[in-house]
This record gives sequence, structure tokens and C-alpha cells, in this order.
Amino acid sequence: MAKHKKKREKRGDEAPEAEPSERVCAVADEADAAAEPIESVVAAEKIPEGKVAQAQVPVAPKGRLRRWLPDLVKVAVAFVVIGFAAAIWYQPPLVKADFPYVSYFVKGEWAADAVLYRPLAMPTRYYVALPRKVYDRYEWFAVDRRREVVALSEEPQWRFWGKSAIRRSDALGLDLEFRKMDGSEWCIHFLDDAIVFSNALLTVRMDTTKRNHLP
Repeated sequence: MAKHKKKREKRGDEAPEAEPSERVCAVADEADAAAEPIESVVAAEKIPEGKVAQAQVPVAPKGRLRRWLPDLVKVAVAFVVIGFAAAIWYQPPLVKADFPYVSYFVKGEWAADAVLYRPLAMPTRYYVALPRKVYDRYEWFAVDRRREVVALSEEPQWRFWGKSAIRRSDALGLDLEFRKMDGSEWCIHFLDDAIVFSNALLTVRMDTTKRNHLP
């Protein structure tokens, strides 16, 4: 009986044994505490000394406006080009041209001082301007090669960036084909190498080659 009593007293003096779950948590905490210094050492070894401060500062993401700026510039330029092309199409400016060669016959002699104009974006249209009015009537002529029409026109009243211009929607002028004026009928010929329109007072030629009679 005495021996059993002593064994009980020894068991009472010893600390109570920890539960299994508590022992698992304690082991995990000790493992984490031991791993922290190792991870910090590894991270320090990977980052160069000169870039440690940079690595610690977070980099701000690039702004959307900065990313979209090149595309916005391209879109703006495209709109400007389209608007400019639309303005030219609607109101083509007149540009001086040297071809075909223009000459006219009046009062018994040939002259080559008429001015030829071509509207931009209208490759089949011409405008012929004589240096002065002939018989107070004839000065500007409009010629449409595609439609084979010659018309007595007026000086263009529109302006485009300081240049004379026409409007595509405007009428070509007074059609001269088979029209009788000043006691004679106008005759119009569209040939392979020339365009000729004339009446008893005036003859105008547009030739692809320079004629010998021209001064």
C-alpha cells in the first residue's frame, strides 16, 4: 500500500502532459520562427545593394491617358485629313495648268496668253480664262471632257485658302453646243488630240501638242 501511495504522489508532482493539438501548434510556431530569418537572408541576397531602395518603393502604373495619347493623336490627324479632303471635294480650288496648250483666234490673229485652270479632285474639268473680255461677252469658259460639254462661264466667286474655287454643286454655265450667239452658231469638237470650240468671232483650241502657229 505504501508503494502505491508513493507512485501517486510522484504523478501529482509532475506537470500535466500537454494535449496532442497543443503540441502540434507549438511545433509549427517554432518552425515559422526558425524560417523567417532564412527567407529574409535569401531575399537580401537576390536583390542587389543599389536596388534595395528601389525594390521597396512601389512603382506607379502608367496612366491611361499616356497610353492612349499616340492613338488619340493618330485619330485627330485622320479627322483633319478627312475634313480637308471633304472640303476640297465640295469646293475645289482652281490650280493653274500648262497642259493642254491653250490658244485662241480673234480679230484675225492667234494668241497664247489665255490661262488654263484645273479644279482639284476634278480631273476631267478645265477652265479657260481669256486675258480680257472679247466683244464684252467671252472671257471664261468651262470644259468638261467626260461629258463633252463646253459652257460660257463666269469668273469663280468662291475662295479656298486665298485661291479661286468653284463648288461642285454649281452649274457649269451656259452650254454653247448648237447655241446661236452674235449671229453665228457655236461649233464644238472633242477630238483625240484637241478640243476646239468656235463661232464666227472667236475660236479656242486646247491641244495636246504645241501648234506651229502659236507665238
